[in-house]
Amino acid sequence: MSLQKRLFGAMLTLLGLAACAGVLTIFVPARDVLWRIAGTLVLAGIAIGFAIPISWKLDKEQTRATGLAGLAAIVPAFVLYLIAMWIGLVSGFSLEWEFAATAFHYTFCAAVALVALAIGEKTASPLFGMVLLIAVGAAFVAGLGGTWVQTAGLGGFEPQAKLWATAWLFFWTGFAAAISVIGFPRVRAPWRWLGVLAAGIALLMGLWGIWNDLRDPPVWFIQSLLVAGTVGVCNVLNALEFKGVQRFVSLATMGMILICFALASYINLTTAGFQTGRIDEDLPGRLLGASSIVSICGLLAVVIFVAANRRAASVHTGAIREIRAVRIVCPRCATKLDAPVGNSRCGGCGLLFSLQISEPRCIKCEYNLLDLKADRCPECGTPVLESVPAS
Repeated sequence: MSLQKRLFGAMLTLLGLAACAGVLTIFVPARDVLWRIAGTLVLAGIAIGFAIPISWKLDKEQTRATGLAGLAAIVPAFVLYLIAMWIGLVSGFSLEWEFAATAFHYTFCAAVALVALAIGEKTASPLFGMVLLIAVGAAFVAGLGGTWVQTAGLGGFEPQAKLWATAWLFFWTGFAAAISVIGFPRVRAPWRWLGVLAAGIALLMGLWGIWNDLRDPPVWFIQSLLVAGTVGVCNVLNALEFKGVQRFVSLATMGMILICFALASYINLTTAGFQTGRIDEDLPGRLLGASSIVSICGLLAVVIFVAANRRAASVHTGAIREIRAVRIVCPRCATKLDAPVGNSRCGGCGLLFSLQISEPRCIKCEYNLLDLKADRCPECGTPVLESVPAS
């Protein structure tokens, strides 16, 4: 039995036991204990449910590190939620919220870290994963301090708010810097370092403003964030290996994002950081809203393209590479045989065969046409009959 099947069976068993415990709370007086038992079983089932898809990554050498990291990250999350569920029986109600907040914060940071590792592996961009991991680690530490600073007696609401603001500042500036370097060094884009620089400036300005209680209009802080975010998104669009219509949509979306940046920068510089005037009533504000909607539609189209391309890649891997033999009839002696892909010989008359299997590709844009029912390429409109095998 495979690991995934065992985990699936264990998950169903735990959920069944949790249902039984939930029913018992109706008849047994010790409801505080029983609902915690039921919650523990449900929590274990959820943890196993997340472990099942993560365990699939252990089957491939290139994703094994991410799979091991994912399974290792589930354990602390499970323990934290478990403590938050049971600590109320020992030390009172207040600590339940601290542990629950810690568990939620850890889950969010761990999920982002795993996504960073997975994207870094898939895009061959280790620098992206490293930058985002550093940012998430700093955000986790700051958020952890913000959760426990009052309980530890080290301050009140003010330091708690500052720590949480610092945590989100670390995350968003780190995210902007990370997407600015995605594709490095495979994709050459020297302008990407402008986004990294702007993210670093925004981080320093934000930290200075948070911990020194500055009340000045955050014009240049917002402008740095605008530069970092715009460069990062444009770098991601530039790193995508699109062709044909997909590439055109990607470039058009990039152009609309630059228009949004120009309009947002103008409004930011003329309204003291979006703090004065009726932005929604002015022409630049309306233009910014319209261009933002167009940009979002373009980004959604890009996401659809990426999903479609991934499906094409999975079709290639699953349906083509697993074919090892073809059942044929010898044209000379009519012997039926399963001829392997490559060179083989007829068992009846010794006729030589040389078999090669390839997926159909559009002759113009190289779109995968396997399993396509239409008569034209959905990407560029070229007739399917003109398609050529992939090399």
